Amino acid sequence: MGYKSYESFGETFKNKIDVGDIILIAQGSNNNKTSYLCGSVCSVAINESINFEKYETKDVQSIQLTDCVYKEELENLILDFTDCAYGESSQIPSLYQLYPLKNLNDKRITDALDNQIIKKRIEKIMDKIKITKDEKDQIIKLWCKYKGDNGQIVNQLTKDYDLLIDDWVKYKVKIENDTLELKEYTNILKNSENSEIKLPGTYLCNFLERTTSEIFGSSKPGYASNFGIKLNKDNITYTIKYDSKNIQENESKVTAEDYYKNNIKKILKFLIEENNLNEIGNYIENLKGYQAKQILMKMIVLRFPTDLLHIYSSKNIDDLFSLFFEDEDLTKTIKSNMICSAAKNFLNVDINNHGEIVLMSRFLFELISTKAIADDDNPNIIFYGAPGTGKTFFVKNSIKFLCNGDSSKYEIVQFHPSFSYEDFIEGIKPKGISENGSINFELVNGVFKNFCIKAKSNPNEKYYFIVDEINRANLSSVFGETLSLLEKDYRHNPNENNTDSDIQLLKTQYSPLIEKLIKENKNTNKYDKLAYEYIENKGVMFGIPNNVYFIGMMNDVDKSIDTFDLALRRRFKWIRTECDYSVIEATTKFKDKAEYTNIIEYIDACKELNKFISNTLNLGKSYEFGHSFFMNISKIAKRKTISKANIENLFHLYLEPTLKEYLRSEYPEDKIKEQLDSSLTKFEENFK
Repeated sequence: MGYKSYESFGETFKNKIDVGDIILIAQGSNNNKTSYLCGSVCSVAINESINFEKYETKDVQSIQLTDCVYKEELENLILDFTDCAYGESSQIPSLYQLYPLKNLNDKRITDALDNQIIKKRIEKIMDKIKITKDEKDQIIKLWCKYKGDNGQIVNQLTKDYDLLIDDWVKYKVKIENDTLELKEYTNILKNSENSEIKLPGTYLCNFLERTTSEIFGSSKPGYASNFGIKLNKDNITYTIKYDSKNIQENESKVTAEDYYKNNIKKILKFLIEENNLNEIGNYIENLKGYQAKQILMKMIVLRFPTDLLHIYSSKNIDDLFSLFFEDEDLTKTIKSNMICSAAKNFLNVDINNHGEIVLMSRFLFELISTKAIADDDNPNIIFYGAPGTGKTFFVKNSIKFLCNGDSSKYEIVQFHPSFSYEDFIEGIKPKGISENGSINFELVNGVFKNFCIKAKSNPNEKYYFIVDEINRANLSSVFGETLSLLEKDYRHNPNENNTDSDIQLLKTQYSPLIEKLIKENKNTNKYDKLAYEYIENKGVMFGIPNNVYFIGMMNDVDKSIDTFDLALRRRFKWIRTECDYSVIEATTKFKDKAEYTNIIEYIDACKELNKFISNTLNLGKSYEFGHSFFMNISKIAKRKTISKANIENLFHLYLEPTLKEYLRSEYPEDKIKEQLDSSLTKFEENFK
């Protein structure tokens, strides 16, 4: 606090100290200074009257401090102010500023204070963490494996990180100096080859959305118009999105310049100058008109790259926050900061190792993405969607991640029309030929029952049973009487003595035969392995342990989806997968991993084709092409620009055969060629 605002120190105190500044209150000469309190300013100065014990009531300027470091802790730092840049002063009180970039002793002091403030912040955050020690240990175990698997790329990640931060500074300086022009904010990539613009990524919107995506994560505006202003393909007119309901697509450059100056520049300026993350978060979330808020978050991440996650999806941030903390009404920016701070702490991340910072965000993104699979509230999940949408790829990679590469923790099978109860649960199967030429038979467990027995023997670990093309078998027949046991409430808990439960364990059709075999072979225990559970007075029982997660995958264009009757459907959580155009953009590269100059136009063409298939051909979203189909363009386009000929080749080689089969289910044979030709025309219409 300071004197009245009209007195020199009070005025300085009020006007020169900002939220986010760190204040140290100390007294004495430089070589014998006592430090009393240090903290981070968390409020603006306000005028109030305070009654001092030894003095009369005074009007003062007061501020609030947070993350405070007190006298005893400060004494342990042994701060030496000798040779500090500010010098001595006979006036008491005095307000000094340390200059760590100009004076080495100032830097030593500010570093020590910064470390203590950060330590206080981390302590507060860690006190709020709700995950158990076992959960934390499991995450640490996953992180160690992930970091080890990616250790060879850390140095390259660091180089790329540092280079992009240097590139970002070029934009940051222009925004600070108010010299960032409209053409440096929005443009089209083809202008990069003959333009005077030499900024990284050609223009800011592209730099934030695409150039930085591989290292600092994918942030999407939704539509390009959400940037507020977009240069149109004619390279002359502009689309301006004044608000969500007012979009003008043919505005002049003069109008665009005016809107940019009076609206967009102010947004960029605020985000560059404001240092308080809570203020930044509130500003972004309350911003009207400007829709590309993930892109604004990317700007903040580039300003504070070790303090925020390189993750921009509100859902992912909320899900991660819910994983670590109790829900609070906080901005996404603060949630991101809290998650990042907590993760750096318990994962023991070196913030000076920028490659490790990048890996941490990638790890957390993968961790929360896989939570759809390891859902304790919904242990039975079906991933469904059009072919090529990455269902199998996602599930297999997620399982390997969750199981730390331990293949004993998961089983992958593929259903087919002849897959039966005997294959799945148990049954009598032929086993060789006897001496007299007759076929021998034996009772054997199916793949799922054996998996359940294995999971039951290790109840504190999670196990994953994955079925590809789950709808191709007769599911009611495959599950038989065990179907009810899939439900969460009917799962068997091996850690509890619940052998008297009638809902968690039941007899199967072969239980009596197994009981008979066990009794007849007591001395050898040969058939004990056939029983999931053997209970005195009840006999052989079967259950599905509560540490088993059942995951199915299916293409919903397959008419055998009808094999899912209502009893089966209600026992599964259904997650739809669709064409992910961001995957096409991120992975479809020209040679040497360079971007195609017209990759945006190509993605637009993919969207238009899928829209044509779904709406114009009236096939529906289930028949749209997945991203894996469109990624094949890399095998065809061998030049930097994707051509019309490339589009035609892709269509004929990879799309037409599948689309032809789709059309046969809805159109007569003599109309199919006409629809294929129309589809190709739509796909290639923006290419020359």
